[in-house]
Amino acid sequence: MKKFIAGLALFGWAVASQAQSYPAQTVTAIVGWPAGGAADIVMRLLAEGMRSQFPNGLVVANKPGAGGTSAISAMVEMAKPDGYTFAIVPNSNLAIGPQLNKLKYNTPDDYDFILNVVSFSPIIVVPKDSPYKTGKDFVEAAKAQPGKLSIGFPGETTISHLNVEQLKIAADIHAINVPFAGWAKGGPALLGGHITASVAQPAEVMPQLNVTLRALGSFSDVRQAALPDTPTWKEQGYLAAFGAKYLLIAPKNTQPQALKYIHDAAKATMESPSFKEAMKTRGMEIDYQDPIKIKQLIWDDYKNYTAVLKKIGALK
Repeated sequence: MKKFIAGLALFGWAVASQAQSYPAQTVTAIVGWPAGGAADIVMRLLAEGMRSQFPNGLVVANKPGAGGTSAISAMVEMAKPDGYTFAIVPNSNLAIGPQLNKLKYNTPDDYDFILNVVSFSPIIVVPKDSPYKTGKDFVEAAKAQPGKLSIGFPGETTISHLNVEQLKIAADIHAINVPFAGWAKGGPALLGGHITASVAQPAEVMPQLNVTLRALGSFSDVRQAALPDTPTWKEQGYLAAFGAKYLLIAPKNTQPQALKYIHDAAKATMESPSFKEAMKTRGMEIDYQDPIKIKQLIWDDYKNYTAVLKKIGALK
């Protein structure tokens, strides 16, 4: 009996020791978009604040492709659920992508949620020297020249794309769609005069607004706090408003202690003055949602986008 009790004690010590050892090696945060994009900016700023809690390193790895979904598929399929790999993802990759393509994940039940970091709404921008001063200017020009004006956006069937489609329907205009891998590609195309306008995330363009770029309208229900002078498309008479979220997820069945560790490190960073200020200057609102709440919100998005995708003919 003494040997049995001693064995149980040793087993309990081993389990506790294993739990306490996390993180015992480098942790990788995956970004499914190119460097310089909104997801990359948020994750790198978040990682900067989290690194003190990861003595063996926390690295950010950009793995762009397929509008952000390839990185999630790779993580879901190949990453071990040990807490050493997690990803920052936009809600579009979780609520839209799986409805359109055969991926390694299908619904919000196929991965673990950590928390929601920020929420924001995309905007449409033009070069500062563009003849279009307002959203109405752009719409009127598009009506007068059907198929001549072009709008860039980061990835097909993303929230940015659906916002463009909703705007085109609401304004009854025909403009050429120009999908890009991300703002790192779309920005130079816009400033180089290859496209007329482009959807951008506030984090990507805040420093350039009123310098090299002009915002025509925001895809939000009300004016965004960081962009008080940018009218919504709704207030300009066009009903188009899909918001974006950036959240952290991990492979399904990731060790609970690892999920909590990442959650706590991220949440502490989100509450820091430096991160709050960084998000404010980039036009994003810190929007903490715990794993249970954000999973429900993604399920809601998943169901809501089904109707929109059918409306534009993306789903049969």
